[in-house]
Amino acid sequence: MISNKKSLLALSVASALALSGCFSDDDDNVVVKPPEPTDPVIVAPETPAALAFAVSGNVVDIDTVDIVAPATIAFFEDGEPASNLVNVNGDAITQIATEDGSYTFTVKEGADVGIVTAVVTADGYFSKSFEIDLSNEDSEATLEAELALVSKSGDEVVEASVSESVANATTASAVTAAAAKGNAGSDVTIPAGVQLRDANGNAVTGTSVSLTVGSADPTSSKISAVLPAGLSADSTTSVKKPVGVSNIVMQDNNGTKIKQFSQEIDVSVSLPVATLAPSGDRTIQTGDLFDVSSNNEDTGKWQSETNKATVGALNAEGTAYKASFKTDHLTFFTLSRSVPICTQGITVNVTGDTVPSSGLYVSMTSADASVSSYLRGGSTSKTVVSASTSARYGISSTASARVVIRDAAGNVWGNASATNAEVPVCDGPISIALANPIQTTVNENVTVRAVCSNDTTVTEVIPGAIVKYRASTTKPFRTAANNGDGTFALSALNGDIASYAVSVDPRISAPFTTSITPDGTDETIDVSVACDTVTGS
Repeated sequence: MISNKKSLLALSVASALALSGCFSDDDDNVVVKPPEPTDPVIVAPETPAALAFAVSGNVVDIDTVDIVAPATIAFFEDGEPASNLVNVNGDAITQIATEDGSYTFTVKEGADVGIVTAVVTADGYFSKSFEIDLSNEDSEATLEAELALVSKSGDEVVEASVSESVANATTASAVTAAAAKGNAGSDVTIPAGVQLRDANGNAVTGTSVSLTVGSADPTSSKISAVLPAGLSADSTTSVKKPVGVSNIVMQDNNGTKIKQFSQEIDVSVSLPVATLAPSGDRTIQTGDLFDVSSNNEDTGKWQSETNKATVGALNAEGTAYKASFKTDHLTFFTLSRSVPICTQGITVNVTGDTVPSSGLYVSMTSADASVSSYLRGGSTSKTVVSASTSARYGISSTASARVVIRDAAGNVWGNASATNAEVPVCDGPISIALANPIQTTVNENVTVRAVCSNDTTVTEVIPGAIVKYRASTTKPFRTAANNGDGTFALSALNGDIASYAVSVDPRISAPFTTSITPDGTDETIDVSVACDTVTGS
């Protein structure tokens, strides 16, 4: 609770005046005048207590670890807009529009929330849904969650768009979009005479439409990196291993998304000749059938499609087949085969240099899975994926990945392979030796305090402030550890850098950014506020 200093002071002043009012002298009935009113007193502002729990992180480029901004993060609970999340000031939220790539939110008081789905969108990037586990297994005040997106301009992904005029929400001729680059490829065709409908089944009203199709190389880590989370979440003995993906978005010139059609449309996905058949004991051939799943990018929910994808003829170059299927709606599609699940989870053990108090990220990337986790300061071990969550992350018994440990800015502290090769991740704990890549490392605290603009001698620390810091405007913020007394720990600073940007949300006034010098000397950040005045008159 926040103490009401202004009320207490006013009460004490009023009480003093009441006790010193007019009274008579017993001897000569001389009236004694009351004392003059006290001088005005500037009262230090009420400041918020530290949040008991918060989720904090950044939207980043999966390859460069640079900030992706602006970005929008929409939150869902079981496919519905979130109803139990609030911002740091306690206001209910269903999404966050971040201008600097960072975000922070918390849970409504009294709410019991498990998994929250975060659907992230940003121009130039494939949108993706992530699952954030708010159970917070180690009960720390801050849960770090990095949301990594894949750039559409990358070498292992492809996207193409076409535009066509329509009348009465109906295609006059077939509309086809085809995207192909390397091993990545997909195309979609809407036949002539098809009515275009929105998510509620209503005909759209635009006079033109754009159709965009994208895909990722199924032999690269990008196929798992673009894949929305939770494909195999309900599985117990097996997981769905993606062999190809197609991301299709269509909208009219009014901005209305086209989600349904009056009749089925055609979609195909390119599959390299080395793709394993659904049986897993040979490579694909014409006539093979793959399961198809779809993910609603507006809710983050997966569903199994009734139609299967049929492998067609080998292309003229002898390098790939096309697997085709029909659908009456648009979304993100994946073709998959069933493989045994990893029953023991994934654990990473670290030795060598100590994990700084700001923590480090564990990044796992491969065609099998794309997983990000967080090592807290001082940790020597981390269960990246538990046995009970292997299905949620799509981890198979034969999965392999590049496993790298780095800081928020992308500086690598350790690698499971000296050659950056993939290693088995379901064969027992993965050992990684850590080495701090920053030659001059310093730590320092900053004190955040409110200073009255009408009397700068009156101050009050702000233990509930949110403090983040970074060395470059292109890199993610790190959340400073809250010491609970109005001071915040900025750890693992690079002493060879001239300054760090520090973002402060005082929660009693507007957020702002300032800077500190990373020299190991503690600093104070003042927040100017207009304070109340109390008088005795």
